[in-house]
Amino acid sequence: MIDRPDALTGRVAVVTGGADGIGLATATHLAAAGATLVLVDLSPALPDVAAALADDHDVAVLPIIADVADEHAMAAGFARVAAEFGRLDVLVNNAGIMTPHLEPVHEVALSDFDAMLRVHLRGAFVCAQLAVPLMRRGSFGRIVNLTSVLGALGLPNRSAYAMAKTGVIGLTRSLAVEGGRYGITANAVLPGWILTGRLRARLAAGTLDHDRYAARTPVGRWGDPADVARMITFLALPSSGFLTGGVFPVDGGYCVRGDADEDIGPLHSGQEAG
Repeated sequence: MIDRPDALTGRVAVVTGGADGIGLATATHLAAAGATLVLVDLSPALPDVAAALADDHDVAVLPIIADVADEHAMAAGFARVAAEFGRLDVLVNNAGIMTPHLEPVHEVALSDFDAMLRVHLRGAFVCAQLAVPLMRRGSFGRIVNLTSVLGALGLPNRSAYAMAKTGVIGLTRSLAVEGGRYGITANAVLPGWILTGRLRARLAAGTLDHDRYAARTPVGRWGDPADVARMITFLALPSSGFLTGGVFPVDGGYCVRGDADEDIGPLHSGQEAG
C-alpha cells in the first residue's frame, strides 16, 4: 500500500531542533503529510518558524522553547503535548550541537566532551523517556533518532561528537526491542555531509573543504536537509511498522566507500559535484 500525502493526518509529531536545518526540513515534510507539530528548540526565532509552518500547511504547530537535556523543562513540554493534543505519535530526536573545535582526543576539554553527550545523548534519552508512555497509551509510536557518519566511521579529531552519536545508535536499538510489542518502532537516520546552515558557515570560513567531501561521496555531491527529511518522514509513517532497530544512512554512499581519497573517475553524465 502506498501512503497518501495526508498519511499523518491526526498524528502528533515532536521534532527537536526544529527551528532550522534538518529539523525544520523534517517538520515541513511532516506537516505536508498532515501531522500536527510540536517544535522544540532554544532559538528565539522558533515562534515565528512555527507560525510560518502553520500558515503554509494549515496544521497546528506548538513551539516549545526548551533545552532537550533539561528533564524538568522537557517534562513540562511533554505535559503540554498531552494536555493540548491528548496523544503523541512521532518523536524525532534531531537537536544537536557541532563540535566546537577539531582536536585530537588528548586535547579535548572535558567541558566540550560533557556538552556533546549532554545534548546529543542525554537529550535524546530524556525525550524518549517522556515520549514512550504517551505512545504506549495509543499503542503506536515512531521514534527517529539522528546520528551521523561520525557515529559509523572513525574520523580524526571529533572523538566527543562521534562518541555521542554512536551512543544514539545504542539507544535506538534498545528502544526498538522494548517498544515493539507496544506498536512503537525506533530507528536511527545517519546523515552524511548535508548543507545545513551550520556547515555552510564552516564552508564559508574555510574550515571544511566542500570539493573534497563531494568527491569522497559516491554520488558526487553534498546532501540537502530535504534528503534527510524524506527518510525521517518515511520512517514516521504508519506503513513503516515493520522497520525497527535500523540505522539508515542518508549519505550519498559515503559510509560504504572503503577508500578515503582515491580518484574513482568522473561523475556520470549530467551530474555535478556540489
